[in-house]
Amino acid sequence: MADPLHRSETVRDDGIRVLHVDDDPSFTELVATYLERIDDAFSVRSETTAADALEALEAGDERIDCIVSDYDMPGTDGLELLETVRERDVDVPFVLFTGKGSEEIASEAISAGVTDYLQKDGGTDQYTVLANRVRNAVDQHRSKRALAASQDRLSRFIEQSPLGTIEYDETFEIVRVNSIAEEITGYDAEELVGGTWMPIVPEDQRRRVAEIERGLLADRGGYRSVNENVTRDGERIRCAWHNQVVTDDDGEVIRVFSQFEDITEREERKRELERTNAVLSTVFDTLPHGVLVEDADRNVLAVNDRLYDLFDVDGDPEEAVGADCERFAIEVSDRCADPEGFVTRINAVVEDREPVYDERLDLADGRTLRRTYRPVDLPQGGGHLWLYRAAESGDDGK
Repeated sequence: MADPLHRSETVRDDGIRVLHVDDDPSFTELVATYLERIDDAFSVRSETTAADALEALEAGDERIDCIVSDYDMPGTDGLELLETVRERDVDVPFVLFTGKGSEEIASEAISAGVTDYLQKDGGTDQYTVLANRVRNAVDQHRSKRALAASQDRLSRFIEQSPLGTIEYDETFEIVRVNSIAEEITGYDAEELVGGTWMPIVPEDQRRRVAEIERGLLADRGGYRSVNENVTRDGERIRCAWHNQVVTDDDGEVIRVFSQFEDITEREERKRELERTNAVLSTVFDTLPHGVLVEDADRNVLAVNDRLYDLFDVDGDPEEAVGADCERFAIEVSDRCADPEGFVTRINAVVEDREPVYDERLDLADGRTLRRTYRPVDLPQGGGHLWLYRAAESGDDGK
């Protein structure tokens, strides 16, 4: 049977709906009247038999926040009702409100798991006491359910996170490890829980990690770091860590969460790319050819010093990156014997995207250049590569 408290997750209010069960109809009417008068948050449904109470719970047409029951009723007593309610998976607070005041019944009630036990005393003050007991029981129950829901969401987040996650308590003892963390470190969760981070940190890095730990506890904030770690089989890896401290209302540390990912391959690719770029940059800058590379939008991606030299252009080639290549062609066209033909030919070649090899280009100062074009495929679309070289003596082809 579904818990009436959570019959509808989308409906929440501060009201308290009480199901009161007592075989005396006049008394149930008094209880409803006083509770609703004492606190307008109360709404009381009254039943005079345990069977009717169970039927009301089974119907589930309204949320029940607390059950208040007499002990001595025909057919089924209050504790038997409690047992049946719990068997049907209803965990709302259950207050035994009874005229039977023996210590034996009180002890039996506590052993049975009642939330609270209150003896009827005949005065009107008993209703105020009952209202307070019900309010406290419901508030505590709601807090527990909210905490359980929060912990469940946190557990789901940790388990479904694409990052390795380690949860520490306030002493930096590991209390939880997710499956991705097991995969990265090679340790089973059981091997890490209850211990510290030392098994996954190389000995020569432990002082640095200890400093990070102290910084986290002192600053009560987040901390990002890249550390060397060691797996269960002794392999050294590099991981990026994102650490966050969780504090209570008094600012005391209650949890530390560390999420991490293995960036060993990424770091190696980065270093390899840096090495490759360094080599290419050196080659690019020392080529005897002038080079211009355009992106799909005809903006400058790269240009070298040699191209500036060949066209007698002043300035720093690095500052040209991102400039409009069509405009650049127009600006240098006056260096050519046929300025208009120079621009027209470039636009036509770009339009056709067909390779051109060693095409002749006459300059206004009498020099001759050779131009080669190749279309190139770039991640953002088709680009263009231009090579210019000074024509050698006797090189008079078209």
